[in-house]
Amino acid sequence: MRKKKLAALFAIPVSTLLVIVGTQSSFIASAVGIEGDASTPITTTASAETIEMCGWRISGVESSITLANTDPNLEYVGSEYELVGADEDILIYLSGDTVADTRCSFYGEYKGAQVKVSWTGSSFVSSPDTSMGWLLSAENLSITYTDTACVPAWVTDPSLTIAGAFVAGDEVVPAMIPATAVGAAAYSPDSVNSPTFPSCGFSAAYATAIPAGKVPTDPGTPYTFAGPALTSTLVLEP
Repeated sequence: MRKKKLAALFAIPVSTLLVIVGTQSSFIASAVGIEGDASTPITTTASAETIEMCGWRISGVESSITLANTDPNLEYVGSEYELVGADEDILIYLSGDTVADTRCSFYGEYKGAQVKVSWTGSSFVSSPDTSMGWLLSAENLSITYTDTACVPAWVTDPSLTIAGAFVAGDEVVPAMIPATAVGAAAYSPDSVNSPTFPSCGFSAAYATAIPAGKVPTDPGTPYTFAGPALTSTLVLEP
């Protein structure tokens, strides 16, 4: 009976020792986990899309205007003979591409535009001979411009009369828009959802007449005429 009690008493310290050893082992493992270099390099990147730069363009200007009498059956018989013609689909537009109304931006550097018209020549020369030709001082060439689809910011000149040779600096400006108007809040060519563009559409009506009193060298022969050569130049308006 005494031997059994002794064995029981010895069992207690052994059990306690095992607990202590286990606790020490756990503490050492925890200390090793926070040793070493903890720094990590970090880089940053970014990206941004851009849109095309806004540019002014003009379309619809005919390379040749044919003038004719409104009555195709009427011939010249010595009295004044009216000739008319038209260019009806001229458009000045702002865009980031050759296609009208393509989103674009001036990136803060707003530019207006103006169309300047100049010409060379001061007469209508007839063919196959010169007997039917005339000077513009005798019968001028008039051009009447009509606003067909210009936003309010555009300033248009209603007419041009060519009665002689062009003088440098006398260009006619049938349409112009200042840069201050282009940068106004009314127009937003860079808007994502509903971009707006300050375009201008107009027409040009041409009129002149063969003066009375002309005598053709070759009666009964059709005559053709070559008049002044006009140039429409699109210029940026600062």
